Amino acid sequence: MDDSNAIAIVGVGCRFPGAPNLDEFWNVLKNGENHVIEVPRDRWNVDAFYDPDPDAPGKTYVRKVGIVKDHDKFDNRLFDVNDIEASKMDPQQRFILESTFMALENGGIPRNTISGSNTGVYIGVMNSDYTDILASDMDQADNYTLTGGSASIAAARVSYVFNLLGPALAVDTACSSALIAIHLASQALQTGDCDMAICGGVNCVLMPSIMIPLSKARMVSPTGSSKAFSAEADGYARGEGSGIVILKKLADARANGDKIWAIVKTASNQDGRMASPITAPSGQQQLALLKETYGRHGIDPCSVQYIEAHGTGTPVGDPIEANSLGTFFGTDGSRRFIGSVKTAIWNPQQE
Repeated sequence: MDDSNAIAIVGVGCRFPGAPNLDEFWNVLKNGENHVIEVPRDRWNVDAFYDPDPDAPGKTYVRKVGIVKDHDKFDNRLFDVNDIEASKMDPQQRFILESTFMALENGGIPRNTISGSNTGVYIGVMNSDYTDILASDMDQADNYTLTGGSASIAAARVSYVFNLLGPALAVDTACSSALIAIHLASQALQTGDCDMAICGGVNCVLMPSIMIPLSKARMVSPTGSSKAFSAEADGYARGEGSGIVILKKLADARANGDKIWAIVKTASNQDGRMASPITAPSGQQQLALLKETYGRHGIDPCSVQYIEAHGTGTPVGDPIEANSLGTFFGTDGSRRFIGSVKTAIWNPQQE
């Protein structure tokens, strides 16, 4: 394997349902805990928007989501954010700041040592529940709601709080947003646009507005569970949280004596019109990307023991992904494991 352009993960931070930090998230995975619950009343009145009929106008057939505890609590003074501004910030921005702080701490990187540094920030963010809430009450609009509800500020807020001078951008490529953020950050490190990168993804479920069209499209599970690669797959479970990784070039991480969690090598493509409708995945393009990624980086597919898949738990996406992986990896007779963290943490059958 060619490591000349490799990128290292040197810090990790997260906040997920049932897991306010990385150690607790590991316990959730290890213990097979399920933290999908019925939508609490402080989010929305689930009875008012629920109907088991997927075609019922203005209704969703989903009653359960993965919820982060105390999503509305925020130690704003830790990040030098005043109380009024903090009250107008999208919880997604708060999640990202908290996860970034934990990732820096995990990597042994004091915040004063990166102030003024050429550090980039790349954040995957696709939903805007909080902005929609703000738009429903224009009397409360001010300069803080402008920045508090902006997707671009989800990345720029990190740069501002920690005084980082590298590129900062929010990325929206739907389900792949966080992965594409990591891909772009890796490229920026390799070209010298930044010397370190903070990247990841975030989501917060505050309204039923996205649930309704997802129900009409039969993309989400009526049981609020993801059952990847199962004959019972009926859609994915929605949840919230944030995950952040700190990236450096592998050579820089080794020279600095950083703790190295993993080595990252990436590639990206698009389906074009290889599949229809626009939401359908292309098995041909998935296979092409696997060949490109492993070929470009000189990775022997025979060395792979486990594959963390997208594994949405949808009857359309799962077979396409499984067949693409099987075609690429299934030629040498080796036994490999495949899984998806979505099913590991959002499956009521584990209870």
